[in-house]
Amino acid sequence: MLDTNKDSLKLEAMKRIVAMIARGKNASDLFPAVVKNVACKNIEVKKLVYVYLVRYAEEQQDLALLSISTFQRGLKDPNQLIRASALRVLSSIRVPIIVPIMMLAIKEAASDMSPYVRKTAAHAIPKLYSLDSDQKDQLIEVIEKLLADKTTLVAGSVVMAFEEVCPERIDLIHKNYRKLCNLLIDVEEWGQV
Repeated sequence: MLDTNKDSLKLEAMKRIVAMIARGKNASDLFPAVVKNVACKNIEVKKLVYVYLVRYAEEQQDLALLSISTFQRGLKDPNQLIRASALRVLSSIRVPIIVPIMMLAIKEAASDMSPYVRKTAAHAIPKLYSLDSDQKDQLIEVIEKLLADKTTLVAGSVVMAFEEVCPERIDLIHKNYRKLCNLLIDVEEWGQV
């Protein structure tokens, strides 16, 4: 079904695969067939392929690396869900070679119009930091920018990134302290914690 030209069959196949993963079954042997569909034009298929890739990118690094250019194109997609998914997959590939690509993607996503994409950028910061701690100074710049964000969607995620990367830099919080306190009531439960 994944090898056909019909998007409806590809969509059905991806739904079945994601359902298998949700039930705890191992679908890693399907990686080559799924990764071929990463450039599919159908947005629903693309979303499900990205869900799959987030799950298996770390285990199948070599094959995931072959798709890097597709993820980079995904970062420019008009659909915010595709941009966020592309960044999520990119930050799930734990290979030092792509650190510069990840850094650039996080910086661009931190300036995205969509709060959802900016939130995803905040989630990617600790992943990049754990992969290469030499990026700390650049990541702190991004954290500083995101701490100034006025949306509740971003607030909890960027504070989490702050806690993991630079908890000693209280000066970053100082500028935004009152704003963060005011946003706290509207931030979702996980972000409040």
